[in-house]
Amino acid sequence: MPLRAKEFFDELALPFASGTVVGDTYYATPVRDSPLRLRIEFAQTVMDRQYDGLRLTVTHVERGALDTRHLSFADHDTFVRRDAAQGLAAGRGVIRDWHKDGPAPWAGAELAGLRKAIEDLARIWCPALLTAREVEPEPWAVRWHDQFWASDPATLARLHEATQAVFGLAEAGTYDGRTVSESLHNARFYVMDILGLPLDQGMLAEAAAVTQLTGRRLGPDTVAALDRISSIPLDEQRSLVQAAAWRHAAATPAVRRSSASSALPATAAIRSTTRIH
Repeated sequence: MPLRAKEFFDELALPFASGTVVGDTYYATPVRDSPLRLRIEFAQTVMDRQYDGLRLTVTHVERGALDTRHLSFADHDTFVRRDAAQGLAAGRGVIRDWHKDGPAPWAGAELAGLRKAIEDLARIWCPALLTAREVEPEPWAVRWHDQFWASDPATLARLHEATQAVFGLAEAGTYDGRTVSESLHNARFYVMDILGLPLDQGMLAEAAAVTQLTGRRLGPDTVAALDRISSIPLDEQRSLVQAAAWRHAAATPAVRRSSASSALPATAAIRSTTRIH
């Protein structure tokens, strides 16, 4: 049975400004320009497909993991009432996805204890994570449909950041056993949830990442190119993603320089929009 992780984290209702579920893992990124990331996954026991809690990791984009905590269901009274009602003599405080159908493995969970523990840890490392769920769009987002976006330096810079976030999603997916194609399939929604960009901007960031990875324009051969990448071992896929992200990041100075003036020379504009796609 699937863990139905998205439903679980929806019920957990973490108070972060942005967050998304990819596979069985929850990711949150704080406000823009923060180097911290939050990752929450189900903690597996020594028994296959049995979980006794959540594993929470706080990472820094440059320094790696800063803190990892195991939040057990037993310590946070997640299944006390469920287990008491079932009269369990053993195996308390765990969930199992051994069956193909039926209710979610975590049905009956009381999540207040886990929620408080996660919030407490977030406050320690990054108080900015605990912001309002909804924020007013920044001026560049409002301008998106009001003017020609490809000549707007602020929008181009934001799209550049969004594409970099797509690469981060694809790289993280390889550690969780997901192919590049699987991660890119919903990248536009990841961009929308994490960075707060409209869906059409997320599609552009997704397209820019795909063209950088495959080394070719979008077209009929795109799916076949991604399938070839997804057929190689995950560590090699990860290396391809990292190389593509490096190439994309190398364009950052050009994008930043463009924000210094309201108009770009024609040749510079062509180079910039070619990189951003």
